[in-house]
Amino acid sequence: MELLCAQIILLMINKNIILKIKPLVLVVLVIINKPLFAQDKQTQTWDLNQCLNYAVEHSIQVKKKQLEVASSESSLYKVKSERLPNLSASVSESFNNAKGTNSWDMSNGTSADLSSSLSLYQGGAINNSIKQSKLNVDIANLDVEITKNSIVLSLTQAYLNVLYAKESRDYYKEVVATSEKQVLRSRELLKAGSIARSDLAQIEAQLANDKYSLVQADNTLTTRTTTLKQLLEIPVRDTFSVFFPEIDLKNEYSILPSKLDAFDKALSVRPEIKSSQINKNVAELDLLIAKSGYLPSLSMSANYSTNYSNVKDIGLGSQFNDNQNQMVGFKLSIPIFSRNETKTTVQQKRINLENAQLTLQETEKTLLQEVESAYQSVEIGKSRYDAAVTQLESVSESYRLVEDQFNLGIKNTIELLNAKSNLLNAKTEVIQSKYNAILSKKILDFYMGISISL
Repeated sequence: MELLCAQIILLMINKNIILKIKPLVLVVLVIINKPLFAQDKQTQTWDLNQCLNYAVEHSIQVKKKQLEVASSESSLYKVKSERLPNLSASVSESFNNAKGTNSWDMSNGTSADLSSSLSLYQGGAINNSIKQSKLNVDIANLDVEITKNSIVLSLTQAYLNVLYAKESRDYYKEVVATSEKQVLRSRELLKAGSIARSDLAQIEAQLANDKYSLVQADNTLTTRTTTLKQLLEIPVRDTFSVFFPEIDLKNEYSILPSKLDAFDKALSVRPEIKSSQINKNVAELDLLIAKSGYLPSLSMSANYSTNYSNVKDIGLGSQFNDNQNQMVGFKLSIPIFSRNETKTTVQQKRINLENAQLTLQETEKTLLQEVESAYQSVEIGKSRYDAAVTQLESVSESYRLVEDQFNLGIKNTIELLNAKSNLLNAKTEVIQSKYNAILSKKILDFYMGISISL
């Protein structure tokens, strides 16, 4: 489109028509072309949802867990197939060289065989193995979710670190701008004889210190942005910039469940709990499979065979037809003594089941402790932020009064710098407590299965 517009303009210039064109036409061309130039300069920014979706989609750890799901599904298919009969065929050729009275006699024979077997009963082992394999598929899928959740939590923290660094950097820009104004005002006061040169030197030194703090804030923002990019595993040659949303802390804390509701919700949705519960069920089925070793098993077999020998003066087809043999049989196996192998296996599976039950209890206990800590962090974070805001309001008013009095020559430089230092500390506390509170709330949402977004 840009090239087309340029060609039209050049064509009109070459034909001396440009002077005859109404200004409105040129304005239209500029309006049409302007978004294209703006689009070239526009850089794609990544919000939190884009970061999370990209990370989950491209994560190597997630892909490995998904391969484990495919492997579990393959194992399930294999176990289900144990219900089916097997079927095998074989053809054999034999050669025999026997010594007779005067010479060696060479003969050969051909046999064909078709056999099949089917397990009719194994003490419920096959059915329980199928149930167990299905549960293993569920566990593999939950492992995928656990891996995704881990990525979501780490990326959310990294993203909020970038937002925190950006807000700190913006504040230090304001601090530097304020210090520059104070330097200019101090120079005027020095000319008027209201302050000493040492006072001006202190104000200029404070400006230099503020500029240094701004450089550090810039470096922190760059470092944390790079950390987020690396967590996303974005190629180093690709550009990356972060979208900085407006965060309303009051809205984030508008709906805060009770602590007991948070506990119940976490226990019902967290994949770690579900995985531990299923592992216990797997251990129970493992015990049942082991106990099936005490029970008899019943199987069926079938066989069809035929053969040919060149010793007989009958053709191949006739011999195959005449020598046919069909067999169907049943086999009942009754375990009597297996050198305590089954007994030992059952004991081990009982131990594994008890261990799985303890693991479930431990997982529930750990989760509840983590949720309790997250809930307390949410309450403390909100209280800390509210206190910081109140403190900032008071310190800001105090600084404004001191600055006005300094400009009038009533307050000295030390008092001004002390007031400014108090303001800087108060504002830094507000920013820090704000993002700590947001992160605490997002962690609580994470434990309760609420999608994280900003």
